[in-house]
Amino acid sequence: MKKLVAAVAGGLVLTAGTAAFTAASASAAPDRDTVVTGSTLTAEAALRAADAVQKAAGKENQRVTVAIVERSGAVKIILRGDGAGPQTEESAKRKAFTSVSFGRPTAELAANVTGSGATLRDIPGTLFLGGGLPIASGGAPIAGIGVAGAPSGDIDARLAQEGLKAIQRGLN
Repeated sequence: MKKLVAAVAGGLVLTAGTAAFTAASASAAPDRDTVVTGSTLTAEAALRAADAVQKAAGKENQRVTVAIVERSGAVKIILRGDGAGPQTEESAKRKAFTSVSFGRPTAELAANVTGSGATLRDIPGTLFLGGGLPIASGGAPIAGIGVAGAPSGDIDARLAQEGLKAIQRGLN
């Protein structure tokens, strides 16, 4: 009986301590000099965008891969369409990464990375071909969408735009 009372009393102390910690944590807002908050594209939105790309590609008989990456460059989703080549996964991912990194469409960036010597093209993980678009919310890029596999970057970019349209309303 004494062990049961001690166990119950110990549980109450632990519960009360946890409640006090939770209450203190909930009431204290993070210091802006210490914590940065931001927006992230949901998995559901990424799936909707990828599905819209693949549906549009199917209507045009294009075999493509779509990749969506977060602002950090972490992959949110890669969806390789039936018949898309093996190289399309890496290309789509790099286009998405490039567009979110610079906050611009990859086709636009490609026009500005010419010349001899070091250029943006030398940054690892980037690809300056049409087909990458930034996904922005509140005026800042939160993700990137990249499409690869169509015969031209213009087609890839048009298909990426279909994915962006599928989620545009919820981005603000």
